[in-house]
Amino acid sequence: MENTAPGNATGLHGQVVGTIVTSLAEATQLDPGTIGEGSTLFDELGLDSTTVLGLLMAIEEELGIEFETDSLEQHHFESVGTLAAFVEVQVVEQVPDLAGA
Repeated sequence: MENTAPGNATGLHGQVVGTIVTSLAEATQLDPGTIGEGSTLFDELGLDSTTVLGLLMAIEEELGIEFETDSLEQHHFESVGTLAAFVEVQVVEQVPDLAGA
């Protein structure tokens, strides 16, 4: 995963996407180079509810955040990009140092 310097949206976005792609590659046994922001989690990558739970746990551990189950909605899981956008909001709210605040 490429870690860019925190303190700007591009850096945070890159770190979040990298974390998601790495976690997805491990969970699905796919080459991370084949997973992009437009990759759909269920259709293209074949995630199921068990894999999603593992993915969320890996993201929480890697980024030091905790997801509130009430805040998770189906549209957050449409693609890598939609999940990244949701995760970025969680990072900004919960780990301001990582977000560059």
